[in-house]
Amino acid sequence: MSPEYLRLSLKCCQPVGKPAGMTVTKSFWPITKHRPEGNHLNTGKVMKSVLTCVIRTTTVLAMALYLLLAGCSDDEGGLAKVESKSAERGETSNAVHSLEDGSTYQGQLQNGDKNGQGVYIWPNGDRYDGEWKNGLMSGQGTFEDKQGHVYSGQWQQGKFHGRGIYRWPSGSRYEGGFVNGRKEGVGTYEWADGRVYRGEFNNDLKHGNGTYTWPDGRKYMGEFRADERSGRGKMLYPDGEIYEGEFVQGVRAGKGTRSQSDGVVYEGEFRDDMAEGQGVMEWPTGERYEGQFVADLPSGVGIKTWPSGNRYEGEFRSGVMDGRGVLTFADGRVYDGQFQLGKRSGKGTLLWPSGEKYAGEFVDGMREGRGVFTWPDGSKYVGGFQQNALHGRGVCSMDGADTPCRFDRGVRIE
Repeated sequence: MSPEYLRLSLKCCQPVGKPAGMTVTKSFWPITKHRPEGNHLNTGKVMKSVLTCVIRTTTVLAMALYLLLAGCSDDEGGLAKVESKSAERGETSNAVHSLEDGSTYQGQLQNGDKNGQGVYIWPNGDRYDGEWKNGLMSGQGTFEDKQGHVYSGQWQQGKFHGRGIYRWPSGSRYEGGFVNGRKEGVGTYEWADGRVYRGEFNNDLKHGNGTYTWPDGRKYMGEFRADERSGRGKMLYPDGEIYEGEFVQGVRAGKGTRSQSDGVVYEGEFRDDMAEGQGVMEWPTGERYEGQFVADLPSGVGIKTWPSGNRYEGEFRSGVMDGRGVLTFADGRVYDGQFQLGKRSGKGTLLWPSGEKYAGEFVDGMREGRGVFTWPDGSKYVGGFQQNALHGRGVCSMDGADTPCRFDRGVRIE
């Protein structure tokens, strides 16, 4: 609309002449206070003309206001429109947006939400640089807090999700799968002290099959449950020892086989990391024990054999014959009686394959104290013994006759 048109439009509303005897007020249109005689003014035509001018004026003012606002918008709001349209398209803005809590964001926006690539910094110094979706960290990105924890990898709805790497300030490191912010699936956890776990995770814990190594050379391969070695597994020790069997909460428990570096092999039950319960132990010397174990040693009832042919069946304590038992020698002798600290001690009976028999006291594996010695022909000595020999006073019985007798270290002197 041209200024000339505007001027002419407004001019049409000026009074069209002042009839005689009329007083004009400050209004847009003339108002008749009195009409002298002989004045033939047509009131209807005047009112029609005034109404037309009012309508024209209103239209002109409305158009002028529109042009004024449009001009201001083009001059002052154009950048805002462009930025708004750019944001809708997801285009990058270099502007830094500051939030009320002190956080800042620089990156792509869409419909007022963080979408696309962007950097978010929290008031405490934590920082995220990566992809966003609907205002949440989603896609590929890196998060670092002021303590030095760093995660770099895939995100979903604001949580670690997918493949990623997490580093601790201590130097420990995890690389693998994540689900909803927790370690899940297959991954590798490396501790700052040199320990390494490679295997399966569930709900942030070692769970499933994996391999765990220590800096001192120990190595475990097998099952994990709730972050502990539990289930079937194999353990290698730096001294050469090998254990293969069951584990419970990180210790050997259940059935398994242990091969020691010195050649000793145990197969049987374990409890609290030691041989306990029923089992079999074999020594490289050829000795073999089958029976009960307590704290890694034969204890309880069992059978032990030697490569020489000796055989013991009876009670054991702390790895040695102790209590009641039967010892059979390779030469045919049989001892049935008490044992203490691995030796015949207490009361017992010793039989020879030739028919001799001793029944009495033993000390440190020898006949010592009071006892009865019987020969195959029925002769008998009842008396004292010292270091396996008849010693001291006693009674000798032969052919049904009892005779007092005396021996000195096996030699009869009376």
